[in-house]
Amino acid sequence: MRRSAWVVLLALGASGLGAGEVRGQSVPDPKAAGLEPRARLEQLVERVKWEQSRLKTLGADFVQDRVSQLLLEPETARGVFRYQSPDQVRWEYLEPRPILMTIRGEQMTTFFGDLGTAERVSIGSYSEQVFRYLGASGSLETLMKYFSLTANFPETDGEPYHLQLLPRYSRIKKRLRSMEIWLDTSSYLPVRLRYVEANGDSTDYRFENMVANKEMPASLFDVKLPVGTVVRSIDLRSGR
Repeated sequence: MRRSAWVVLLALGASGLGAGEVRGQSVPDPKAAGLEPRARLEQLVERVKWEQSRLKTLGADFVQDRVSQLLLEPETARGVFRYQSPDQVRWEYLEPRPILMTIRGEQMTTFFGDLGTAERVSIGSYSEQVFRYLGASGSLETLMKYFSLTANFPETDGEPYHLQLLPRYSRIKKRLRSMEIWLDTSSYLPVRLRYVEANGDSTDYRFENMVANKEMPASLFDVKLPVGTVVRSIDLRSGR
């Protein structure tokens, strides 16, 4: 659960979520005629940063398809995702199991509704690493330091941009074999994400009904645990 959340957040960060404002330049256009492939990719990276410079909140429904050696058959889950700049996340599975995860700054809380248990995790530097991508420095440009990037540009209107990322370094390859991101050609928001772990397990997310910059109440990112919930505390900062 935690690993899935980090990979998704990093991927959203790679697509420019919460990027700092881009000033003093014309609107980059990856669709412009006559661009060479490298120049078109550079324009796409800059356009993503430009479009996302004003993004403060994001909400979407998601469908997750999971294939794993530990599962007898592929598993599908559905839920909702909410993000508010700079460091608040609500990631909620509605089916097949109710699971609610929220992040506020350095604390992650996960509530397993069917079990009546919860985890409170002090994530410390993990949070800093993730939200560095989601903050002003976050962009495809940053992620390209760690991954080789190729892009397929749509030939038909309505088809998304397809980005393929392969890790450059062995320390990343030990955990992640590849990642793919599909970006909407109008909003430049991610509509699909797929990542493959080192052992071949894969997770595929499809995002639907995206809404950007809609005001969100602060209470949305609080988890009010029912009375009697068994809570386990974990501190990743100290290894406990």
